[in-house]
Amino acid sequence: MKWPIFAAASLALTQGGPSPIVRVDSREQGRTFYVDTDRPKIREGLRDVSAPSPAGDIPAWLPPYPGAAPWGERNQNAPIDIGFASYTAPGTPDEVFAFYESRIRATSGVKITYINTQPGRGGAMHAEDATRHFVVGVSPGPKGTSLTFNWQPKVIYPVPLAKSARLVALWFDDSKGILRLRDPATGKEYDLSMTTMLSYARSVPLEPSARTDFPVWLAFYPGAKTIVANAPPAGWQPQGPADMRTFKIEQMSTASLAQVGAFYKQTFEQNGLTIASETKSDFHYALEARTTDRMHVVYLDVHDQSNGTKIVLMDHYSWPRP
Repeated sequence: MKWPIFAAASLALTQGGPSPIVRVDSREQGRTFYVDTDRPKIREGLRDVSAPSPAGDIPAWLPPYPGAAPWGERNQNAPIDIGFASYTAPGTPDEVFAFYESRIRATSGVKITYINTQPGRGGAMHAEDATRHFVVGVSPGPKGTSLTFNWQPKVIYPVPLAKSARLVALWFDDSKGILRLRDPATGKEYDLSMTTMLSYARSVPLEPSARTDFPVWLAFYPGAKTIVANAPPAGWQPQGPADMRTFKIEQMSTASLAQVGAFYKQTFEQNGLTIASETKSDFHYALEARTTDRMHVVYLDVHDQSNGTKIVLMDHYSWPRP
């Protein structure tokens, strides 16, 4: 789901004009990112939306297995730099694997760099040509032999973007982990992946303003350091019995096991949850609680560690249950 950028701020450079810092609230990651769109490593990670994928098309020397049928879809969260194709093939996994091993070995300019076979179950094979790496996977499937291809370029060149370009944020899709940016001077749009943001953007645990819809019983322990605060998309609600999403909060505290346990037990009971189970030891405290309609089943795990008390809260949010 696409969400508008929550906020943006501008910081003054020591020289030159403003450097836009884009704030991105990722509930999937449980963190708020502050993306400096002028940072070289960030710009190296940009992908031109109007350009074809750097991965290119699958090469002719990796054809579908005779009689194979396409199956499945590309993972929405997969980087655009990686190509993907999958098939259900007739024949045994060993026959399909042998077909591709023979095909690759007979192709000029292509070499196998790694191979792992499992008798009766196919295996995996890594290969490369002059410009790309490839992985062929073969395994038993529910309706035949499962065949997958993944490939990516050896070198990805940064987009040609002027140093003076000032990018603006258009939207952020948390489910895909994509931040869409635009250069107003040229009108061109660029995608920045979550992988790049995790590596090169400053981040903090999800800011309080992005977690105002957390259930009231998922209280943050007073004075504790929040490590992560994951959540379903804002406004998400289950639409059927199979739907479930999870809130997860991890914290570190200097409080004792007993203090943390007592705080959450009281918080749960004050907010109408029923305590389903409780376990205690010298080093661990656990609690399970439920709402009356069982739409929320909450687990608390508290561990005494050498560097403090670790608190983990998980709230499984689903369809009402008897």
